[in-house]
Amino acid sequence: MRQVPLRSVTVQLIILFVALFALFEIASLGYRYLSRTEALISLEAIRIADHVAVLTSLAEQTPPKERSTLTKHSQGSGLHVSWSEGHWPRSALSQNEETNLLHELLLGVLPKAKNDDVFVGFGTSKNATTGANEGLTANWQTGRPFPDPVSDVISELAAEPTFYLSIQLSDGTWLNFAAAYVETLVFWPIRRIALLSLLVIGSVTLSIWAIQRLTSPFRVFAAAATRLGTDVNAKPIEEYGPLEVRSAIQAFNEMQGRLQRFLEDRTQVLAAVSHDLRTPITRMRLRAECVRDRTQSARFLEDLREMEDMIEGVLAFAKDDALSEPTISVDLMTMLQSICDEVSDRGFAVSFEAEGRCPYQCRRVSMRRCFANLIENAVKYGGQALVILKVQESDIAICIEDSGPGIPEEHYEDVFRPFFRLEGSRGRDSGGSGLGLTVARTVARAHGGDVILGTAEDGGLAVTVTLPTNQAISEPPSIPAAAE
Repeated sequence: MRQVPLRSVTVQLIILFVALFALFEIASLGYRYLSRTEALISLEAIRIADHVAVLTSLAEQTPPKERSTLTKHSQGSGLHVSWSEGHWPRSALSQNEETNLLHELLLGVLPKAKNDDVFVGFGTSKNATTGANEGLTANWQTGRPFPDPVSDVISELAAEPTFYLSIQLSDGTWLNFAAAYVETLVFWPIRRIALLSLLVIGSVTLSIWAIQRLTSPFRVFAAAATRLGTDVNAKPIEEYGPLEVRSAIQAFNEMQGRLQRFLEDRTQVLAAVSHDLRTPITRMRLRAECVRDRTQSARFLEDLREMEDMIEGVLAFAKDDALSEPTISVDLMTMLQSICDEVSDRGFAVSFEAEGRCPYQCRRVSMRRCFANLIENAVKYGGQALVILKVQESDIAICIEDSGPGIPEEHYEDVFRPFFRLEGSRGRDSGGSGLGLTVARTVARAHGGDVILGTAEDGGLAVTVTLPTNQAISEPPSIPAAAE
């Protein structure tokens, strides 16, 4: 399965959008949770203070003999009340912000109460009271099951009492309360999470559609830039997309047009100069034949013949530069085997190795010219040629090795320049116009590949042609002809 690179604009923007949505929702949920907790604390304190104030008012109006009956019938699901001569053991209880809030509320709703008449403590130990837990939420717990969140509240209320309150009556006795207090609830906003999930899924879907729509011109633009490296005569890009992209495409098309005009002018000048040189060469040939010294005449004629070969190569190079050749599927193994057989039939030692058939989309004539130039160079300058075809994961490699003296590493790039020659076996005596390697590299690069020089195992020259396996060749191409 093809992996999506993290450097892709689409992936990065989707991650950014999802992260922003998630962060916003988490912050919103956190704020709502904190606000809800604060509101819950205030409501619980008001509820408890209201119940305590009502029972305290009733106890003040009830004769002492009937107060025990009053407290017995005043037990609630979240409030335990008792009447006694003393108050809760204050040393076993502690204070916090909630007890202070509840103390202030009680002083507000009990106008006649003084500060010492009201005590509010916080405790989690059952040792603070005796029997205070009995009866709390008993009716609710023994009732039928309740749905959420009612069952969660009942479970919280059924827990150990939190607030212990003591209110002194006018006769000096005390009403002692144990109030079940829900400080927090388990907060799992299922609906919010489901809504967030749907929002993320919808956002990702819309983001993929929108980003791909916005970035499609960039993909076309990148493909056109790659195609320009192999075919300067490719069709201009259609101008579409956002204004900024349209401006970039327009600038690219103008640049391509200027390149086309430049190459066309260069080709025409090159062809004109090469053609015009034929006339003085012809005159020089006639004059050389009139030289009485036959040795000097032969040298003149040889130099003129070499000049004619070079001009023929330049004309061939320029003549086919603007021609188009369709891209078709060929079998590289069959093509290489055919070239090797032809060279071998001329008496040269050529061997070919391949692992199997290799279908490839290319310009057949140009590609055959590339391989023929390299194989003929190998047998001409190295005495023999070993051709190896390897199909690799990312590219196709065709290695051509000979047994000659090779080429010094510092001249690896120089030999690809037109008409560049080395001394020794690769000098003038071997013949040729000096455009063979130039044409080979031009053809390979026109297909998105390259020609790389190296040293063979036996010390000869190793020429490797690399071709991409997934290279799309545009039409029409612009491939120079061979002159070797």
